[in-house]
Amino acid sequence: MEQLIQLATDYWPIAVGAVLVIVILQMIVKSLFRIVSVVVAIGVILVLVFEFSPEQVIDMGRSAVQTTQDALEKTVVPLLEKELKDAAITFHEDGSYVMKTKSIQITGKKGDSKATIQYGDNSWEADVSILGELFQDKLNKAESSLKTM
Repeated sequence: MEQLIQLATDYWPIAVGAVLVIVILQMIVKSLFRIVSVVVAIGVILVLVFEFSPEQVIDMGRSAVQTTQDALEKTVVPLLEKELKDAAITFHEDGSYVMKTKSIQITGKKGDSKATIQYGDNSWEADVSILGELFQDKLNKAESSLKTM
């Protein structure tokens, strides 16, 4: 019994960490289950009550995704392209860069698709490949002009 008490007092941070990881995973699984349950319920209601075929329900989902993608390309991408035209880029020795515009600051590492985007007081990580070719071209031109200096 004394050995168990000694083991618990020596390794209590590991035990607490393990319990926290289990609780967090349980919350994530419950949330995913709820989301999937709601989507399935909506699909069943559409098929049984409104007499849609399962293929029509799937096509509606695909159409919603395509509409969202089109809206992103028509509204957000042109705004970003205007913003990135006058961007100032600073490279650091560790391979990271900072791209500053009037209202946006993008901080990332060359070759990494993830970057931190700051807009005003808000900051989030995003996949910079969605910013398009203009972003990559601007980054490559700034890097090549830096190497020629």
